[in-house]
Amino acid sequence: MQAVGMEPQVLIDILVGAKTGVIYDFDTDLRGDLLITSYALKEAGLPSNMAGAVVQLEDVEPTEDGHYIWKFNPDVKLIRPFKVHGTMELFEIPDEKIQYEPTNWFNVEAENAGHEKINDWLESYVATHPDIDRIPRADIPDDIAELAASFDDWRAAYFTFLYAPTKAQRKELREARYEVEPK
Repeated sequence: MQAVGMEPQVLIDILVGAKTGVIYDFDTDLRGDLLITSYALKEAGLPSNMAGAVVQLEDVEPTEDGHYIWKFNPDVKLIRPFKVHGTMELFEIPDEKIQYEPTNWFNVEAENAGHEKINDWLESYVATHPDIDRIPRADIPDDIAELAASFDDWRAAYFTFLYAPTKAQRKELREARYEVEPK
């Protein structure tokens, strides 16, 4: 898959849905899937050298000053973060390195919807098993288990790419919420 690097804060802005375009000084004929990554900038609390998501590059428009606005569909597909050495040009990443997450844990609405789905199932299970201390993995539907494990695993992977994480990030991202055992 084709990939492109960007400043870490710009990557975060795209992940949360606050930005749907980036300005580059080069054009491309590419349309469709594009892996977006963060440069190796060392900014406290931001990811460095990290592949973060796949977006749909829908259009590239020239600006009056000779740059190009790359326009993305706001539907971001979060991936399990992995190390890259991105450049200011398009570069290739093997497709097998890309592991899609079942939801975009970086987007508040998507994260809340994911937790709601898990919690709805938990509440219904506990209502029919009121004396249970721990839910056996065999009783958890695969889609619920995958979603819950994804939340904890993605956060742990993301944490490893943060340069000088804040105290709040260390506390939040190191704690497992669901602790789903493998099947």
